[in-house]
Amino acid sequence: MACDISSGRIVDCKDQVGGISRVYIGNYADMINNATWTAATNDTVTAIAAQDFYQFDVRPETSSMTVTYASDPAAGTTFFEQALSLTFQKLDATDIADIRALCQGRPNIWVEDNNSNVWLLGAEFGCNVTGGNLVTGTSFADLTGYTIDFSGRESNPVWIASPGSVGSPLSGVTGVTVL
Repeated sequence: MACDISSGRIVDCKDQVGGISRVYIGNYADMINNATWTAATNDTVTAIAAQDFYQFDVRPETSSMTVTYASDPAAGTTFFEQALSLTFQKLDATDIADIRALCQGRPNIWVEDNNSNVWLLGAEFGCNVTGGNLVTGTSFADLTGYTIDFSGRESNPVWIASPGSVGSPLSGVTGVTVL
């Protein structure tokens, strides 16, 4: 039966940290129109058709990714809700067009965590902006910048990028260009 488990899990070392360091955002149409990406059986992406991704760095401890599992035994369905919350410091007028495009599109998003893992969100159906803010803050210590929240619903929790070289986390996925 396809839904039988085949391995267990041990308590591992305490050698991980939370948070994300950057995201790479690509246009949904590019992924779907060139949907010849491949993955190994362990949910690791090894190649996609040529697609450009744009790098967006975030400050430590400001952004997060969460995947929530949803299963309905009565309907016989299972899906995975992917949530990404990003914070960009400093207001910049040139970002307005990018934010509008992100809100209107359904991008595919690679998320690089602080452990050098790279996860693909919105692989099949893309991610949608579900909220966000442009904020000036009140006091000198408050954020002045942007927040933006993405959500995706997929049949697979996440895809993992095939390991790349140090300093180039997506170099292990053939077909990806980071701009």
